[in-house]
Amino acid sequence: MRLAQRCARLLALGGWMALITYWSSQARLPIDQPVVAGVLHGFQHRFAHAIAFGLLALLARWAFDGLPRANVCAVVLASVFGATDEWHQSFTPGRHAGADDWAADTAFAAAALYAWACLRAAITVRIPVLRLVAPLAVAAMFIVGVSLAIWPGLSLAGEFERPSLRSVPSQVAHTALDVARSTRNLARQFRSAVG
Repeated sequence: MRLAQRCARLLALGGWMALITYWSSQARLPIDQPVVAGVLHGFQHRFAHAIAFGLLALLARWAFDGLPRANVCAVVLASVFGATDEWHQSFTPGRHAGADDWAADTAFAAAALYAWACLRAAITVRIPVLRLVAPLAVAAMFIVGVSLAIWPGLSLAGEFERPSLRSVPSQVAHTALDVARSTRNLARQFRSAVG
């Protein structure tokens, strides 16, 4: 693997870790709103940990591709980062650190790598759609996480109100178009770096 590719992959991994750290330092999370908690029956934090640390392990495995024991290194990195993340949460008002969350983070990381390996083994013919969907899914998770951090008003309303399109200001529509363009450009850059 070329040095530029390795650096780009490590940058994506570092960005995801920074996003997890940001959300760990927040006292209130968008997933704590009653509508989300009701839909997920109180398991919204486990769901968030599964996505955050499963994707962290997949990005770490991707960044460590070509190195010996890349899967083991990815799980160890996710586990160590999960432990430091729990320690970091202990200093955030309204949050608590838990060994059960750390163990779940490690398990989710290992499960994500196992599921990815099974998925790759099940596909005998290389499917171009899968190569396109994976980077777009990662980019979408980055965009959702960063968007909620930058624009807290985008999080779900308490009563889950849906405004009509006529009441949406034009600036919000322009922002949505900018986010869509950024996503498209990011996916193109990602595909050119990978392919």
